[in-house]
Amino acid sequence: MNADDVVRVRYAPGVVGETRRVVHVAIRRPDGACVALCDLVIAAAEAELLDEIAGMPCLVCVRELALGFGGAPAELDAEAAR
Repeated sequence: MNADDVVRVRYAPGVVGETRRVVHVAIRRPDGACVALCDLVIAAAEAELLDEIAGMPCLVCVRELALGFGGAPAELDAEAAR
């Protein structure tokens, strides 16, 4: 995997409703499909790749980026459970 494999992607217009067209951070597989940090898989035919930062981000992808892909530390999980 190299830096070109990490992409910003969302569903293409018309594939899903506008509220589901959030921008994900994903790894592009060799078949063109994108696997987002939130575990969503978007097929190549349904994907819109973005060159610039635009649109509402996927909050789960943002959380994974902020926490370094390792999940929440125990103290954050405990705080969320309150």
